[in-house]
Amino acid sequence: MYPEWLMTGLEFPSADPRGHLSRAGELVPAEVLAGSGQAEELAEVVEEGANHFWMDTLHYVGVWAEANGLDEQLPVEFWLHVASAADAMEFPEFVPYCLGKARRLPNQDPGDLVAAVSTLPAVVEVEDAVRSSCSAVADLLRNHDPATTAMIEAVDLDAIATHLRGGAYDALGPDVSPILSDSFDDLFGVAARKDFPAEHSRHAWAIIGPNPFRVAVGAGLYPSTHAEVWWRA
Repeated sequence: MYPEWLMTGLEFPSADPRGHLSRAGELVPAEVLAGSGQAEELAEVVEEGANHFWMDTLHYVGVWAEANGLDEQLPVEFWLHVASAADAMEFPEFVPYCLGKARRLPNQDPGDLVAAVSTLPAVVEVEDAVRSSCSAVADLLRNHDPATTAMIEAVDLDAIATHLRGGAYDALGPDVSPILSDSFDDLFGVAARKDFPAEHSRHAWAIIGPNPFRVAVGAGLYPSTHAEVWWRA
């Protein structure tokens, strides 16, 4: 169900969802929990037995830790327990990010994301809609600075990301963001494929890493919960 390159070599703990969540909570250092501002929320969802939101809150603590340079304080087992709970409760969207953090993969930013999207069709087969979105992003890069043409043709992720961090993303962001937003579900589907080639896993992680999910509540008289990427939730 999940990318084999993310799963390989990891040893997953055995427990039911509440057991996974309880153990994950025990593994959060007190200073990380306090800094995240989620201590009260976590206590409430645990008391209510709201497993979906319990998992979501722990996951958010981990995302906060990454954003604040503290993710190394969360042990590998924390992420494996959160991933296992999310899988058991049928929130598969949460799992790839958790597995990447368990593998200690590097933090990703918009520069990494755009670099990966602009070159994705060069390393993996994609459907026409995804190819079109990737081409649109690549065209924006080329039109803004023709020097990026060689970077894109060489699939030089580091060079493209560095170029973007040097100010190009600030200029291109308003045009790139709608393309990424409209195509995100398809892009994530490609990145999270079970057979995504391990030799190009940097592309997959550049899509997964900057886009953790949250548990969202649907509309209606009897709303259900579902996963949404953080910027939609």
